[in-house]
Amino acid sequence: MKGFILTTVLVFFVSASLPAALPRGGAVKPSSVAPRPVATKAVISGLEKGAFQSLPPVLIELSDLPASAAIWVEVVKGQPHNHGFIGTTVESKFYLRRSGVGVLSVPGLQKACRAGGVYTLIVKMSDHRETVRLSQRTFELFPERVARR
Repeated sequence: MKGFILTTVLVFFVSASLPAALPRGGAVKPSSVAPRPVATKAVISGLEKGAFQSLPPVLIELSDLPASAAIWVEVVKGQPHNHGFIGTTVESKFYLRRSGVGVLSVPGLQKACRAGGVYTLIVKMSDHRETVRLSQRTFELFPERVARR
């Protein structure tokens, strides 16, 4: 019981002092730390043609990949206009990941792109510091146009 009361009191004091530690509206100053350049490269292959009746297999070759970084693929209907846009995460699988090199397969793209239209595939990476967009490729899927011919 003593441990519960002590923990409750500690949580109360920490939560009471938290608002005082947060900046007031408009009081946030820009960081003086410059963003570090990202050395990781992602090359998307399979979507070079740009327009498809059905989607081909898609592979992503990664180089200079940090060992602890998380990599994922998102798809957006249309073209993303702002930098912070979040798409739909699609299934992807690593075939190889060692010594800073990786090969990622994207079998989930067919499930995410079922209707015709313009889509953008985005490769993102997150490490302990930040989340960055490594690469993106816009393509068009037009299954209904071909079916009418």
